[in-house]
Amino acid sequence: MERHAERKARELGYNHTYELHSCQYCSWIVFDQADVGAKGDGEHLFADQLSSASNVVLADNLADALRARDANCPLLGYLLSELMDDPELSPAMLDVDGSGTVYGSLTDRGLKLSHRLGGMALVNMLKVSIHSDDPAASLDCDPASPAAFELSRSWVSTCASSHPLCRPPPSPFMPTRVLQVNEQVVRLRESFDLGKNQWCALSYVWGGDQPVKTTKASLHKHYNGIAFDRLPQALGDAVRVCRALGVPYLWIDALCIVQDDPADLRSELSRMPEIYQYATATISAASSTKADDGFLFPRGHWYRQCPPVRLQAVTESGGRVAAFAYEKRLWESEPIGWRAWTFQEHALSPRVLSYRSTLLEWSCRTLADSYGLLEPTTLLRNSSGVPEPPYSLSATPWSDIVEGYSMRRLTFGSDKLRALSAIARVYHRETGKKYLAGLWEEDLPLGLCWVPAMHGDSPRIPPPAEYRAPSWSWASIDSPVAYLAPHPSDQNHLRATRCEVLSAVVTPAYAGGEFDSVASGSLTVRGAMKALGSSVHLDWCSDGAEIRVGRHTVVVTLDAEDGVGPGRVLSLLLLAEFFEDQGEEESVSPGYVGLLLEEAGQRDARRRLGSFQCCRGAEFGEGHDRCRATFEGFEDRTAILI
Repeated sequence: MERHAERKARELGYNHTYELHSCQYCSWIVFDQADVGAKGDGEHLFADQLSSASNVVLADNLADALRARDANCPLLGYLLSELMDDPELSPAMLDVDGSGTVYGSLTDRGLKLSHRLGGMALVNMLKVSIHSDDPAASLDCDPASPAAFELSRSWVSTCASSHPLCRPPPSPFMPTRVLQVNEQVVRLRESFDLGKNQWCALSYVWGGDQPVKTTKASLHKHYNGIAFDRLPQALGDAVRVCRALGVPYLWIDALCIVQDDPADLRSELSRMPEIYQYATATISAASSTKADDGFLFPRGHWYRQCPPVRLQAVTESGGRVAAFAYEKRLWESEPIGWRAWTFQEHALSPRVLSYRSTLLEWSCRTLADSYGLLEPTTLLRNSSGVPEPPYSLSATPWSDIVEGYSMRRLTFGSDKLRALSAIARVYHRETGKKYLAGLWEEDLPLGLCWVPAMHGDSPRIPPPAEYRAPSWSWASIDSPVAYLAPHPSDQNHLRATRCEVLSAVVTPAYAGGEFDSVASGSLTVRGAMKALGSSVHLDWCSDGAEIRVGRHTVVVTLDAEDGVGPGRVLSLLLLAEFFEDQGEEESVSPGYVGLLLEEAGQRDARRRLGSFQCCRGAEFGEGHDRCRATFEGFEDRTAILI
């Protein structure tokens, strides 16, 4: 039967192995142990710069090296592939010292082929490492092994006891319901009689309706017990992890929320921040595409072209130790990274055990580590030794959150705001800002400066059939979005010009649901506007559509595929201008942005159709004066954006 990791690797276009390669051609390649740990001369190595710290004999002559390549030695084949890939590299170029020997350069970037084209940076590099144990043991990473579970327990306990940044403020909070997993039978429990206790939370991709879930009809049955063999594989694996960690309770949305009870769903959604913030750890089924797709399987080693190769190194005392060469870590895209609901689950969790396709990964606000890679990867997030302030989600710009979240997919478009509601609640608590259907009142009008983030020839997405947000909110469309307002570290900034938000009203879909779905919303703004009428001519270009405004041209980006049909009465609303921060001086660059609006029936009501930019940055050069004169001709008017 095919192993799970092999199937996943093939689906994503990788090769896969559980063994180290060794053959007669590469088995005699020997490194110096001191050189492996040393830093070489970097990318730009010249023949006269080769030294014992950067020069490794790969073959006595080119004929032997080519013979090894033709005999399918992956190490020599991988490095010598540059003979075919680079037209400037001939076999004669490999004779760096006149001896005919084929060398490899060991640099701080890895092992590569040596040649006489000194300054050329070539891409085929392999990491070389010394392993204190048998490196083959790391190739068959099993996250359900005793060693993996022991390491996981160590990560959790060390973080809980030694990482102040990862500890939320003291709280008596417990989820309304949890699964008790420290007995043979898994059963649902009400938390009111459990006191303050530990639980793990599961983050996973549903992948469709769940065969086992808590409903009004099954609620009391689940209090009596849920047979372990009835659980979908990912949920069963989460139970195994929770038991191995010694944590008695587990929270899984499909089982701990009554799925056909709207009141219970709303109530539990309001508790989502605490469920993940106060969990002992979040178990992330990162590699699973659906609930039936388990994640506790041996991983093996994934690679693109060269499998890991067994080598050897000479110690200072003359002995031999195990060494190996391998491609650097593959950063594969995981199914969980495309699921909108899991975005907030990871963002709110102080500790995450992530079962990725290639390894088990630990991440907390202090430390990142992994199990199943051929090299150590421990990373201290705060290595300065200076105590950090309490963790704050709002330290992340809201534009970054929106851009990252909007890239993800939803099964039901009506969940667009709901799946971000937990993050919005926490952001509100930390900032005190007023939430407006995915935006913040205090960030307006610059918060309106978003555009669909379309890439290349990707088609523009039609507008959703159902109402879920006012047109001025990014949540009103299905496309990923990007913000025009850059980060504070950039020199170029946006600032509002002649535009003021007079009032903002959003009506939630239900009482108390200010961070959830909305029924309606409006912004009353006063700003510089230009009526275009109903006979606007659009000249399509690579960046969108061009509209003539007097003697000037602005580029319009439409929010959705339906575009501008005949008979629509259009207008432009100026929002902001770009300026360049030049230290103590400030120069206004020729750049303006705003909204393309259409009349929406009632008096002064306008609906957003898209956005426009005009002469952004110095690339438009001398058009600045004409651009400014065009917008000075706009009239200040009041409009209600719906």
